[in-house]
Amino acid sequence: MMLTLSQREMEVVRRVLNREPNEAEWKLVDALWSEHCSYKSSKVFLRSLPSTGPNVVMSVEDWQDAGAVDVGDGWALVLKVESHNHPSAIDPFNGAATGVGGILRDIISKGARPIALLDMIRVGRLDQKGKWLVKNIISGIGFYGNSVGVPVVGGELSFDETYNDNPLVDVACVGVVKKDSIVPSVVKESGLKLVLVGFTGLDGLGGASFASRKLSGLDEIGAVQIADPFAGKVIIDLTLEVAKDVSAIKDLGGGGLAVAVTEMANGLGAVVNLEKVPLRYRDLLPEEIIISETQERMLFAVKPEKVEAVCSKFQELNYPCAEIGEISTEPTIRFLYKGETVAQLPSDLLLNPPLVVWPAERKERSNSDSRPVELKEAIVRVMTHPDLVSKEWAYSQFDYEVGTSTVVKPGDGDSAVVELPNGRLLALKGDANQDLCSEDSYECGKAIVAETYRNLATVGARGIALVDHLQFGDPRKPEVYHDFIEAVRGISEASKFFSIPVVGGKVSFHNEDKEGNPIKPTPLVVMAGLVEGKLGKGKPQEGSLVLLGLTRNELRGTLYSRLFGGRGSIPKVRLMEDELASKLVIKGINEDKVKWSKDLSKGGLAGAVLPLIVNGLTVAITSGAIQGTSDILAKMFSEGSGRFLVVTDDPQWFLYQAGRLGIQASVIGKAYQGSDLIIDEKSFNTEKITSNYFRFLEEVL
Repeated sequence: MMLTLSQREMEVVRRVLNREPNEAEWKLVDALWSEHCSYKSSKVFLRSLPSTGPNVVMSVEDWQDAGAVDVGDGWALVLKVESHNHPSAIDPFNGAATGVGGILRDIISKGARPIALLDMIRVGRLDQKGKWLVKNIISGIGFYGNSVGVPVVGGELSFDETYNDNPLVDVACVGVVKKDSIVPSVVKESGLKLVLVGFTGLDGLGGASFASRKLSGLDEIGAVQIADPFAGKVIIDLTLEVAKDVSAIKDLGGGGLAVAVTEMANGLGAVVNLEKVPLRYRDLLPEEIIISETQERMLFAVKPEKVEAVCSKFQELNYPCAEIGEISTEPTIRFLYKGETVAQLPSDLLLNPPLVVWPAERKERSNSDSRPVELKEAIVRVMTHPDLVSKEWAYSQFDYEVGTSTVVKPGDGDSAVVELPNGRLLALKGDANQDLCSEDSYECGKAIVAETYRNLATVGARGIALVDHLQFGDPRKPEVYHDFIEAVRGISEASKFFSIPVVGGKVSFHNEDKEGNPIKPTPLVVMAGLVEGKLGKGKPQEGSLVLLGLTRNELRGTLYSRLFGGRGSIPKVRLMEDELASKLVIKGINEDKVKWSKDLSKGGLAGAVLPLIVNGLTVAITSGAIQGTSDILAKMFSEGSGRFLVVTDDPQWFLYQAGRLGIQASVIGKAYQGSDLIIDEKSFNTEKITSNYFRFLEEVL
């Protein structure tokens, strides 16, 4: 019996029960107390995140499957982010596909219809294994999203050798529901019947525990769930149809029935008759039924008189639906099999594992400067890096226009944009920055919130809510835990500054390579915002180039530093500059002063001008006009915050407005027909850069 419980935790269980639990009970506790389900090593710090606000309808309350915010006219937006990192390392196709299926079920568990998906993928070097991972992860996401008719409208595809053995596969989803029709994930009364839909099989056994330890290198394929999007489509449609007739809905994800039943009971009790669970295989053991994580299953709490009506909807399509138990007043979770007790544990014990605060210690970072680099070499290496190339190869495998609500297509802007039922335009973006986080997780936490905020501003939107996913190595390692704590502190500070509530999230520890080295700290945030007036233009155009914000000699923790080593300082995030510059961009969009805009982030100014060049424009820059540093490499590759590149026909308007706000604005050049990069009248041939941009992924993969 493989458990992730510590000896201390096992002693706590024995002391509370005053007896030795049986094998099924140990597995039940192991699932509920896993890092994946309990957040026992992170909850103390997650409480610092701001989760309330005037537009928050449902936030990070215990055991709610997703958060929700008011978007006007009686509608609520439901938002969630999840990952399937460990499963995708073992079986990338099913790992990624079931990640999509799981998050869709989180959204429908609120009674909301899913309208858009984002995928944020991080893999290592593109050797044979890396190519296999990328191809199958993309295929799995496309297979599930396309089959159920939910568009993948944007995301990220990033490459870093820190992810060679442990890829990161994050999926975010948004859905819409009338505010007064939101369904809770927990119950508040006894006597409700527990109704399970879907078959239970052998796949995904112990998945929550599997995700709460490092990959062992042994045969762990049994912990990976198998995707069935066609069953998933039935689940989506019929769950939304019966939502009005049920009292609570819970997705069967990590921990299977063990977690779903216990969390739904919410401190009350439950009695489950395992022999009534519809099985894919006849000979499953009772304890296997309890912890199986077979996909495409939902748990409903239903008033007795409505059970038949709910199940009849599924049975019409020959989809299994069965009453398997009920909510009881006695605060005990009981699993029975043919009248015999398999497991019986107090609800309070299962829901309240001992919280842990591990020792934390800052890792010493190297302060050595990088080797001398010629500007030409730096430009070619940065602008041809796989992180900056076109992701059309990936997007083309997704049906991103299904549902007809996609307004800005993937790759056409810094944020995805979809239309809501009330006619408002919703912008969505996810960001992470492992380079900066490996230098300073606190600044990185602030930076990723600020970057998503700026990304939304480029399409004319202001952020209204975010969810985060915190991905680190083993929390028992002091340097890893320090980075986790600091990242949470940074995210919390930036979210409070921008008044954007964190309505949900996820923590993923134990992301390590086969030698036990942790991945670079990779917290990620996904922000949703509403377009305030006009929609920002997506296609690059000719015009004057205005740079908003000061450029500082802050090259550490950048894509440049990953390629050439540390140089300059670690970027210090200046949130007020982000706020004021974003405000100016939105104002410029609404007054038709912005022909095209992009925030400066990965690749710095070089990364920002790349879309202009590959779209058939010559970019001519006068480096002396870039204010804040005299270092030409910092001018071109610094990723410091608070900056935008704006194409406009009225640069003086921006200079005047920036002066009124107290931020820097400079006219640094022009964009016009052609395909070159000219810096201080010196021309850099971009033919190789442009060819690489469009052909890299397709040729390599």
